[in-house]
Amino acid sequence: MMPRHSCKRRHEKHFNSYPAIKIGRFAVSQDYRDQHIGSELMTYIKRLLHENKYYAAFRFITVDAYLSAIPFYEKNDFRLLVSKEENPYTRSMYFDMMELEKQNKE
Repeated sequence: MMPRHSCKRRHEKHFNSYPAIKIGRFAVSQDYRDQHIGSELMTYIKRLLHENKYYAAFRFITVDAYLSAIPFYEKNDFRLLVSKEENPYTRSMYFDMMELEKQNKE
């Protein structure tokens, strides 16, 4: 009898198994777009989470970005988890908090 989960599947690393904080909703009113408010807020969130010792148990920030928002997240150093997904409206993206460590050393 085969085990419920095959050996290969059991040892695969899944992104959702990594410690992460998910941003559920993030938007700037159209009246205030193109003023870098979103990027400033995202930088603030990253730094706040990075500097607060109570949030030390995670490595990634994740979002489900609408297709139209992908350039914004890429500009803010988020990466696509996979290039193609089943959902035609959003893509899973992540920011690796270790990037802040690299930036601080530079």
